[in-house]
Amino acid sequence: MVQCRYTKNLTNRADGGDEHCLFYYLLNREFEDSGSVHTLSTFPPKSDEMKITIENVLVKYVELVKGSSYQFNVFGDIYLNWKDERLKWDKKGEFENYDHLYIFNSSAIWAPHVIDHTLCADGGCSYSVDDIDIYDDGTVYARIQFKYQASCAVDYRKFPEEDDSCCIFFTAFEPNVLKTKFEIEGKAKEKLNRPVYAQKVYEKEERLSEVAQEHSPWVVVERSISVSHLGGLETLEVLQVCVKAEKQMSTVRVALLFPVTLATYVMLASPLFGDLRTQIFVKLFTLHVQTLCFLYLCTITPLNGFLGVRPRIYIFYEIVFTISFCSILVTLVVMALSRVKRNVPPSHRLFLSAKLINRVVCCIEPERTDAYHRFVEEETNPEARPTSELDYTQDWRHIYLALNNMFSALMFSVFLFMTFLEFF
Repeated sequence: MVQCRYTKNLTNRADGGDEHCLFYYLLNREFEDSGSVHTLSTFPPKSDEMKITIENVLVKYVELVKGSSYQFNVFGDIYLNWKDERLKWDKKGEFENYDHLYIFNSSAIWAPHVIDHTLCADGGCSYSVDDIDIYDDGTVYARIQFKYQASCAVDYRKFPEEDDSCCIFFTAFEPNVLKTKFEIEGKAKEKLNRPVYAQKVYEKEERLSEVAQEHSPWVVVERSISVSHLGGLETLEVLQVCVKAEKQMSTVRVALLFPVTLATYVMLASPLFGDLRTQIFVKLFTLHVQTLCFLYLCTITPLNGFLGVRPRIYIFYEIVFTISFCSILVTLVVMALSRVKRNVPPSHRLFLSAKLINRVVCCIEPERTDAYHRFVEEETNPEARPTSELDYTQDWRHIYLALNNMFSALMFSVFLFMTFLEFF
């Protein structure tokens, strides 16, 4: 580098003196045009529109922000290129064997300031430009390493396995450039499968091999990049780098849904257990199981709530409790009606249909020996009952019991469909 003849007139340079002679040839040429050795490293190329091509955005790893359960710090690389006419050279002359020029000091030339202007808490954000490579046509390739705290929004509808969408908004404000345009060449969306760490992956005080990589329930499943206009201004473009994470807690989800679902199926199938009193005991027991599951759900609910969103699992529990209440209420009403004495015969077809449902489908029928079959008149004055009076109470009990069984079958079908939607 000392023998390069283009460095003799270049003093107070910002390159560190370690670049190739080709760079000093370009710097000397720019110095002759502008009269300053800092123009190439300070000012962008003269143009009304600066086009920055985004080749790829690589998300290296993600970690939770300290003290937060859903805010992320995103570490990644942006691979980009742009055109700078000041960095062209003729391959026919002295540097004909050079197709490209690698820059060791990133501050030696101007690079676009593609940064997120959001204020960083505790100064935890970082940004640097590395791996600058220049080609003879003036195209500059570079890599931006960044660490930013993303802006996150949680979708609580899938609680406890909710989704978290986090975005970083990169802009490029350059002096003397009216418009900066982003152009995406790489994949706009990319599937990922990377854990979100619950603590920092690397600390300066510790060696990398000794750091325990404790991951959180969050898993990054997708990375997307897009370009939008800030505030609707056509001259102000924003590069959005977003990651989508899912909280994968299948064990907790099964613990919340499987017991209450199984108990509800048992409750709705209670006509197969026997008489109405047995059905009531079965339904009260399943209601107890449902209440315990709901109390466990309340213990894992975030203290700050769900931001006005009703999770699907809460709607599921509301429907379960509604079905249970209606089922118990119908059975109690049927038990009460079964105690009422009936002297008027029901429709014969209705009676036969009810008897078919009870005996063939549900394998059950009312029995005179049941404890709930009693009459007020018989208990107070047994001799007041005429001996010639016909009693159709047993026929009506078949009908009431069939109505109870049909209601349980209807609720069983509704709950089966709802369970299919919830699990699949």
